Amino acid sequence: RMTDKDSDTVPEPPEFGSSFECRVLGFNFLEASVVVTRRPYDLREDTLVSVTELIPGQLITGVIKHVAEIGVFVKLSEYVTGFVHLTQLTDVPLTKVPAKRFQVDKKLKCRVLKVSPERRQVRLTAKQAFVKSDFQLRDCEEARRNMIVTGFLSSVKPYGGIVKFFGSTYGVVPAEEMELNEAIAPGMAVTCRVSAIKRRAKQLQLSLNLEDGKRPEEFVDQPPEKSKTDRADKRLGMRVSSLRAIRCIT
Repeated sequence: RMTDKDSDTVPEPPEFGSSFECRVLGFNFLEASVVVTRRPYDLREDTLVSVTELIPGQLITGVIKHVAEIGVFVKLSEYVTGFVHLTQLTDVPLTKVPAKRFQVDKKLKCRVLKVSPERRQVRLTAKQAFVKSDFQLRDCEEARRNMIVTGFLSSVKPYGGIVKFFGSTYGVVPAEEMELNEAIAPGMAVTCRVSAIKRRAKQLQLSLNLEDGKRPEEFVDQPPEKSKTDRADKRLGMRVSSLRAIRCIT
């Protein structure tokens, strides 16, 4: 690709051995070649050519191209289209897409919820609790004990409620707390407090009791805590720097 669609002029092809600016669109492993573009539109910094350029939590604006029963498809560029599920359109769950609010060719501001590079898919959220928030929890390493975070209730299990954040980050609200808050339904945005962090399991223990909770910006200079459940993984053949004798057997 060398020119934009609305351009009538075709530039001269580059001479052999010359250097020119381009952008990688893909790879052809069978022919051992790289597919590139020189179109001015593609060379713009705000033009997306691949879902791999997106990160969970990123704020982005697109145009609604199709409204389905289960959600809306949002065009982010000529190459990338994202999907906003029905449960991610508003802070509270809906039974159908509001036709007046979500119309084709209308701009929609979203955040990237999850990226699946292998499928070339990107899931978006239009929940205002996420779009307007200055902090997006993308990884357990970013969490701190007693930090107040906002996610959405994905499902309810016998052991508690599963609250998901950006990427693959999730936490569990104990069943006893869920029983005291029956108004919370799957799909709803929920604000909770991080009560414990299981870093090896990449799981957060959450509480709906926000007492003693702190906002994320209050933890800027605080290093991550080492969970009591995070023990060193000792394997056969592993080098150990020091040992302490606790008993001698003769």
